[in-house]
Amino acid sequence: MPRASSPLNIVRPVFPKAEQFLAAFETALETGQVANNSRWVVEFEKRLSEYLGVPSLVFCNGQIGMMTMLRAAGITGGEVIVPSFTFLATPHAVRWVGAEPVFADILDDQTMRLDPSDVERRITDRTVAILAVDAYGVASDYAALKRIAERHTLKFLVDSAPSFGTRVDGQLVGGFADAQMFSFHATKPFATMEGGCVCSHDPELLARVKALRNFGQVDGADCQEPGLNGKMLEISALIGIEQLKTFEPAIATRRRSVERMRSGLSQIPGLAVAREPEGVEANWMLLPVVVDAAQFGMDRDALASALEKHDVFVRKYYSPPCHHMTAYRAQKDVTLEVTERTAYNVVALPLYNDMTDEECDFIVAAIQHVHLSALIAPAQGRSSGGGDRSSTSPLAPSRRSMP
Repeated sequence: MPRASSPLNIVRPVFPKAEQFLAAFETALETGQVANNSRWVVEFEKRLSEYLGVPSLVFCNGQIGMMTMLRAAGITGGEVIVPSFTFLATPHAVRWVGAEPVFADILDDQTMRLDPSDVERRITDRTVAILAVDAYGVASDYAALKRIAERHTLKFLVDSAPSFGTRVDGQLVGGFADAQMFSFHATKPFATMEGGCVCSHDPELLARVKALRNFGQVDGADCQEPGLNGKMLEISALIGIEQLKTFEPAIATRRRSVERMRSGLSQIPGLAVAREPEGVEANWMLLPVVVDAAQFGMDRDALASALEKHDVFVRKYYSPPCHHMTAYRAQKDVTLEVTERTAYNVVALPLYNDMTDEECDFIVAAIQHVHLSALIAPAQGRSSGGGDRSSTSPLAPSRRSMP
């Protein structure tokens, strides 16, 4: 099988041309208005709020946004229930505001969403909030989690870092909880280099977010509580404004690419491609696939290594699960069956805003090739006359499909 014409890295950010915003940026530099609610930051917030349909405040990055969201929601201690199947930023933010993350399992339905039943089982008199995660851009079960939070008088918050542009029943996510946050890091479908935002329909919570973002200051030099510096730079806001103009076609490309790869991967034994639940249209930050080593012919780690030889670079995402990380060793005895089975067998495939059909087909063909090679190798070891059987296999990649 030939190598890719150029490496298919795990992410490939698409940014606007400099000339699209250069004049505005030069004006910002000349005036010195480059941060602290400067012109284009305010304009970006306005356009974000209109696009999402919920009041939004931008941040220098998603992590600071999540920490501020938690603090503004009154989380300064107690326990916050989070999935362990997430990027480590989620429990880190909980710890940084003085609370303790309590890890819950995910659903066993290939959506990789937080399991509402397991969340309810882990609620104690110390629980103060539920912090769901939209893994890979697949929206959590907002309705079920919100009902649980209301029943137990808890805050319901969402780490929506990768899900900007995802829809639930046709509505863009952002306003489905007490507050939600997004990341605009370069790895995300919507990228401003670095950045993020916090969204909420609660004006008091959002006012507190705004104050905390600016050292806790509201008017003048005084402050009611210690804050931090979470302000977005003007350059990131300018990039974000341009990104919004082309974002819907980019999401359509990502969704089309997922369906194309899903169709091809469904023909290969031992692969379970993540899915979105009914009513959810995910933006698909990446495409996660869980590998059954016995059926596929090799385990996840071997597959990842084999794909690198064809210039397809994947990510073992999210592995290890957070409850197995050293920082959270106090919960090492927690057993999360679905999380562990998923985390140690999942591989995330590349997905881009400008992905081509040829790139989708190459990734599928590379995985087909690796799978067939794993089946052929043992057979060749048993027979000295074994030839290259991939040429006659219906699963063998066609060179005509290679870019």
